[in-house]
Amino acid sequence: MFAYIKGIVQEKEAINSIVHRLVLESHDFGLEIQISQHTSANLPEPGAQAQIYTVFTIKETECLLFGFATKEEKDLFFLLTSVSGIGPKLALALLGTLAPQQLAEAIVEENASLIAQAPGVGAKVAQRIILELKTKIETWQHENILESNYTGSVAKQSSLVDEEARAVLASLGYSPSEINHALSLIRKESQTNDTEGLVRESLKLLGAGNISPSTP
Repeated sequence: MFAYIKGIVQEKEAINSIVHRLVLESHDFGLEIQISQHTSANLPEPGAQAQIYTVFTIKETECLLFGFATKEEKDLFFLLTSVSGIGPKLALALLGTLAPQQLAEAIVEENASLIAQAPGVGAKVAQRIILELKTKIETWQHENILESNYTGSVAKQSSLVDEEARAVLASLGYSPSEINHALSLIRKESQTNDTEGLVRESLKLLGAGNISPSTP
């Protein structure tokens, strides 16, 4: 129904560890939109203008509007909800834990343990996502050029370094969402490809408050 909406951010807050709430004012209407933690972290603060890619759903008891910071995130939402047993809320949990590129790579590389970091996603669900989406994600990646500074063998090496950095940051008490968001930002802006460097840059972001803390 709505491909995207432009408006002024009025409110954004965490409802729980999975769903965040956005109120976007557009043409004198205040639209309440459910978003992932990843989208919330990438939106400007209240008072600024934003464009949100949207999906409108109708159920027997409610109508819901879901929003995404990028078209890639919206595409993955559609793909995830095509998997048996994956509803909108669980899709938001996945998208809130891993950035689109991270999630796509985890599915293609069959990294079930990384996918299972999302709240409510266990090992069996992660395996089902890989089974049903791997081929679709590979096709989607081929058709869509994702922002990436590394491909092929370099991507595999980066994945190993990311795993080591995740383990270090997790031992310091940071949540999977905080860690993955920090790594996603660093991958977009930096060529750092060693564990020590990734941890150091992640701690700068996390310590500066640039990554929103997860809500229990």
